[in-house]
Amino acid sequence: MENVSQPPQYSNQNGVSSGGFRGNVDAFGELDDKAIMVDDEQFGQEVDVDGGVQEFDRVERELQHMDSADRHERTRSPKRKNSVSTQHLKDQGETEAPPFDLRDFLETSVRFSDEHKLGLRKRMGVVFKHLTVVGEGADASQIGNMWESFVGIGKALNPVSWFRTTSKGTDFDILHDLSGVVKDGEMVLVLGRPGSGCSTFLRVIANERKSYRAVKGVVTYGGVPANQFDRYAGEAIYTAEEDVHYPTLTVKQTLHFALRTKTPSARMPEQSRRNFRQKVVYMLTNMFGLTKQINTLVGNEWVRGLSGGERKRMTITEAMTARAAIGCWDCSTRGLDAASALDYTRGLRIMSNTLKKTTFASFYQASDDMYNLFDKVMVLDRGRCIFFGPVGRAKAYFEQMGFLCPPRKSTPDFLTGITNPNEREYRSDVDQAKIPHTALELEAYFHKSEDYKRLQQDIADYEAEVEKEQPYTEFHESVMRAKSKGTRASTVYTVSFGQQVKALVARELQLMTGDKTAVIGKLILTIIKAFIYAIIYIKLPLNANGAFVRGAALFSSLMFNALMSLSELPNAMRGRRILQKHKSYAMYYPSAYHIATVIADIPGIFLQVLAFSICVYFLEGLRSDAGAFFIFVFTLLLASFCMTEVFRLCGAVSKSYFSASQAANIILIAALVYNGFLVTLDKMHPWFKWISYLNPLFYGHRALLINEMRGLVFPCTGYQAVPFDAPGTNFYTNDLYRTCTMKGQRGPELVVLGQDYIADTYGYTDSQLNISIIANLLFWFLYIILNCLAMEFVDLVEGGYTRQVYKKGKAPKQNDVHEEIKVDSARKDGEEKHDVFASDTSFTWQDVVYTVPVKGGERRLLDHVEGWIKPGEMTALMGSSGAGKTTLLDVLAKRKTIGTVEGKVYLDGKELARDFERITGYVEQMDIHNPGQTVREALRFSAKMRQDPSISVEEKYAYVEKILDMMEMTHLGDALIGDLESGRGISVEERKRLTIGMELVGKPKIMFLDEPTSGLDAQSSYNIIKFLRKLTDNGMPLVCTIHQPSSILFEHFDRLLLLARGGKTVYFGDIGKGSRKMLDYFESNGGRPCSSEENPAEYILQVIGAGTSGGKVEIDWPEVWQHSSLKQNVTAELNQISAKASNMSRNPKEDGNAKEFSTSMLYQMVEVYKRMNVVWWRDTTYNFGRFLNALFVGLFNGFTFYQLGNSSSDLASRIFLVFQLLVLGNSVIILAQPQFMQQRAYFRREYASKFYGFVPFVISIVVTELPYLFVTAAVCFGVCYWTAGMETTAERGFYFFFLLMLYLFFSVSLGQMVAAFSANIVQASIINPFLFSYLVLFCGVLIPPAALPGFLKWAYHSDAYRYLLEGFVTNVLHDVKVVCNSEDLIRFRPPPGQTCGEYLTPFLQYASGYVADPSATDMCGYCQYKNGDEYYAVFGWSFGNRWRNFGIFLCYWIFNIAVAVFFTYLFRKPKRIWLKQLKDRSGLHTKVADAVIKGLEKKNERYQMG
Repeated sequence: MENVSQPPQYSNQNGVSSGGFRGNVDAFGELDDKAIMVDDEQFGQEVDVDGGVQEFDRVERELQHMDSADRHERTRSPKRKNSVSTQHLKDQGETEAPPFDLRDFLETSVRFSDEHKLGLRKRMGVVFKHLTVVGEGADASQIGNMWESFVGIGKALNPVSWFRTTSKGTDFDILHDLSGVVKDGEMVLVLGRPGSGCSTFLRVIANERKSYRAVKGVVTYGGVPANQFDRYAGEAIYTAEEDVHYPTLTVKQTLHFALRTKTPSARMPEQSRRNFRQKVVYMLTNMFGLTKQINTLVGNEWVRGLSGGERKRMTITEAMTARAAIGCWDCSTRGLDAASALDYTRGLRIMSNTLKKTTFASFYQASDDMYNLFDKVMVLDRGRCIFFGPVGRAKAYFEQMGFLCPPRKSTPDFLTGITNPNEREYRSDVDQAKIPHTALELEAYFHKSEDYKRLQQDIADYEAEVEKEQPYTEFHESVMRAKSKGTRASTVYTVSFGQQVKALVARELQLMTGDKTAVIGKLILTIIKAFIYAIIYIKLPLNANGAFVRGAALFSSLMFNALMSLSELPNAMRGRRILQKHKSYAMYYPSAYHIATVIADIPGIFLQVLAFSICVYFLEGLRSDAGAFFIFVFTLLLASFCMTEVFRLCGAVSKSYFSASQAANIILIAALVYNGFLVTLDKMHPWFKWISYLNPLFYGHRALLINEMRGLVFPCTGYQAVPFDAPGTNFYTNDLYRTCTMKGQRGPELVVLGQDYIADTYGYTDSQLNISIIANLLFWFLYIILNCLAMEFVDLVEGGYTRQVYKKGKAPKQNDVHEEIKVDSARKDGEEKHDVFASDTSFTWQDVVYTVPVKGGERRLLDHVEGWIKPGEMTALMGSSGAGKTTLLDVLAKRKTIGTVEGKVYLDGKELARDFERITGYVEQMDIHNPGQTVREALRFSAKMRQDPSISVEEKYAYVEKILDMMEMTHLGDALIGDLESGRGISVEERKRLTIGMELVGKPKIMFLDEPTSGLDAQSSYNIIKFLRKLTDNGMPLVCTIHQPSSILFEHFDRLLLLARGGKTVYFGDIGKGSRKMLDYFESNGGRPCSSEENPAEYILQVIGAGTSGGKVEIDWPEVWQHSSLKQNVTAELNQISAKASNMSRNPKEDGNAKEFSTSMLYQMVEVYKRMNVVWWRDTTYNFGRFLNALFVGLFNGFTFYQLGNSSSDLASRIFLVFQLLVLGNSVIILAQPQFMQQRAYFRREYASKFYGFVPFVISIVVTELPYLFVTAAVCFGVCYWTAGMETTAERGFYFFFLLMLYLFFSVSLGQMVAAFSANIVQASIINPFLFSYLVLFCGVLIPPAALPGFLKWAYHSDAYRYLLEGFVTNVLHDVKVVCNSEDLIRFRPPPGQTCGEYLTPFLQYASGYVADPSATDMCGYCQYKNGDEYYAVFGWSFGNRWRNFGIFLCYWIFNIAVAVFFTYLFRKPKRIWLKQLKDRSGLHTKVADAVIKGLEKKNERYQMG
């Protein structure tokens, strides 16, 4: 084992010491990291655990001196403590400053801590005895589908089932009877194959127990039982293997935020919080080689940022900021190269030694160097511990048992291989029958061994030591001292609630500025929409019509801002897994996160409302009073705040975006119906009237209406007073015998005061204005509190824990001994039965240069890379993290969509044809799969779409089974792929295997593999590499990047392409037997000799200076390569191929035979539709959500407008009933968009490999939706139509149902169209209110067509809803005989001596309506309409246009589909080729074309990021 007593060495080119940190300060008050970034050509050294003690002592003295000097400088000039110039830093870097030293940094901190009693060390060992974790068996749940859901509902409604107990499945032991002890400062390596329980063990040690059925046994932390250690959450943390970060934050922003929430109160004397953060960030970024990337976006699968390896280091670095006493690291080296993984492990070792941290880690493919840094090792097999003890004892223990470790096989691989019967090797001098084979036998052997007895004694000794020393006391005091001022002693958090909110607000603002497009776009759309509203309601008149339209304008303003609030729902669902991770790190209260989002939203919502109000208020001609304007703005602002919080609450209590959308839409429907405008208080159904009193929009509309109507006078002139004269007549001149058509007239004068109008129409009084505003303010506070409570107590995230879900009856037994013997035997029998296929294809690339646009210019990621892959050759692509390995594969595989690629790439000496992507297999680093399929279904789909169509389906399926067997996934064939977010599906490691299998079943001619073994255990990696070797031996050329190859794996490769940072070639050539040719090259050019025990793959990475800090080397290896004879030979051969290709004319016949897709368009359509149908059938949340929405909308509207009569007000209610059904369309729009975007993400991945085209994708998703929308329409129609008392004739009902069904078809297609040209759901949610408001505003209901300005008439005629509503309204109102009730009659006195009939006879000849009692002489009762036809005649609508409208609306649906197809095509995979063709074919002026291309490139990049 290595001596870990010496300090590691880091390069410090900038002279930044640990004693006092100086640097430029940016606009946010933080250090400008650009001033301290390491120069591109200068790299630090690897972590040197074996440095010198004398050097450490010297450095310590210098650091203390520097710290003292720094404090003196700050005291002397506090204003300049962080204002040293960049040049000064450079000058410092030129002095003889000591290199940055991790161990030195930590040791110095600890000594200062001890001197000042800061309590930096938290000595908490862990003891676990008879630990058993019980999980839910795979048979406890099954893949759900629509039928099973209907059956489940039926059973739930059956009273007999209420008293029947049914088993939910078989529980099983994930972990069984584990015991061990880990003292403070010790490190334990947990080894085992996937599924052995390593992750579960780490989770339970980190005290994360909620995911399991039961946890039995004893776990203590420094003597503290696990159930009491909850009060120290964040002191035992679990870091999962997947990387979860905000992709649009930079490394610097992410780390500084984490440290703001974990900065201890007890720090060095004179050390500020900012200074502490800067020093720690500097230490961690140097430690993990992220100094140069500190201002780079973190990124993810869709957002360009850090490389995969760099992102993994980012995850580790963030976890380090938690300062936990106990760290559990789950496969944290996945995606790191061997040198970086070793550096990371050394860093853990140093921190464990200096800070006395207790460390647990599980690594796949760990090297011997990494293994020897640990103190103890635990080997798990199917949840049973088969060894726990010192690392130096493990190998000998199993060798004494009878197993054999082959030469050059690493000890971790040997120990993991013991758990795999197919990998085990036995000593020749032992009887294999007497050696334990199953997990149960191996566990029993260990329990009988002397090692187990020593373990029990160690446990007893440590418990006695803990009892004596009481480390808990020191630990508790350390935790208490770390808490900042104002932080409660009982809380698990380090900083106070206010400081958490402050840090979170800063982060939220950074996230907003990181997505400027959405923020600015939202504001622009708001202004545009405000102008449209203002133009529609421009200069509202002060007459009877103006009073109603004023109410409509105010309602529209509220509705638009409510819809804009609904667009915040995706943001409310954002970052759940990040929140869960930070909660486990005890960084901040979830409620603090919500408070921060509320605060951060205030400026944005204020700007949105203010911009809207300025545009709308004055152009609409609302009351000209400054106080009224500010009340208008404040009321809209409060209503927006309230609705935003309501929709956020939906997200806080919902498991998925679909569930949250459904709940939000139901609430929006209720809020719009019961806001007091569409249905006034006196007309509300008693069952639902209470909704208005809990509705912020009700109080908002009441306040706006009272504010607007105060002091206004509405004269009744012309047609606004009845009876009125027709043009050219003069019958009704005496106003004493006329009356206003609007409510609120007092006295004989034909005028109505605004406050009288709202009193008679709505029941509002002036005194209710302040009450309404205060009510909304209180509602806002109430919803904030409810959100905070939901955030704190509703846990909806599984945190990356996945549970396999199988088809009904297909779940295998788990951790069963007999099942283990049967499965392993089947694997052994089938191991050598895998067929392979031949290929004689060669692939070459020469002088490949790849540059990408960056701020301020361009960056070259690949620098004249060249090489080839030939039949029978297996090429390894290696280099440090960030060297450009994945970038090179993306370029070669034609997957890059931005930037510029130069160079020559040939397939069989010819230029690449259109079928290149289809005939090549590319295993990408990111595992992107459709979660609604099973593993077998996904592989079969790939085989059918990519293999030659001449091969029968039976043969394709048989080949799939062979691949499943080879990948050791036969038992997962019927398991749902699922996703990590929901926690249902296959694990991260199983997804990687599936990604490889998806390419292999396509029988490609060339294979590109990006880290195919990353995250896999040694045996799985060996199986994959061995299979790839078989493919190679049969003629298939392939190249794969590989990060941590063992010596055995590395020997399978023929050639190596080694890249240095900057995408520069270091070596391309044969590896040779025993790696001799490769090693000779490096040794002959100045590299140190490689020992016989050393792993050649790790050797070359160390020699060229790979690792987390890019260890400094004296030799410029890229330059050596440029002048080597090997390079000249490679160039000469490539030149010959290039010359041959130049002389070879393309054969048009061959080009014609090169098909982009393997199968025909019709076949693609059928297969994609079948696959999509299966996915939809299983997506019960999405489909049942729509059914429930339809049920709610139908019942809600049916009972709100229950059994409508035939009075004139009932005619308006019939229109409002139809109008409210439009909200159901908005609901399905919002639900359809995330579904479309998810499927589009999978389509893009599959289209890149030429599975199928864009037309089959869009048509299939459209057709798949139709039967579900049919059911949705039927549900809504069935509970609404007759409940509301609509026309009961069959023909009318048939038309209503079919038009409703077509409306849902249209709505989904509209949502898909918007989703097709939106980069992400946030952008779509911003566009939705704009479109929906346009469709609703110009449909003719809120404002009659005649009232529209002339230049906006086109908007009415182009509005799809105009034809929809004409069809609906004329259908439900035609031939309806109107009988006005007493409230709807307009009453006035006739002249003396005349009956009402006599007085109104001339009037009724040109006006609609009738007289209720023609013989009356004292008071006339006039009803404005005789039938429904007269009512809708004012809109210019006709019953005879119904089927014409149906046809026009059908055309709108088809148009939406066509636009969706177009944008799916446009953004299927944006290419530079397409942009160049635009320029070549357009004939535009060069500058114009270049400008268009540049804009499209930016748009395309944004779509890729989305």
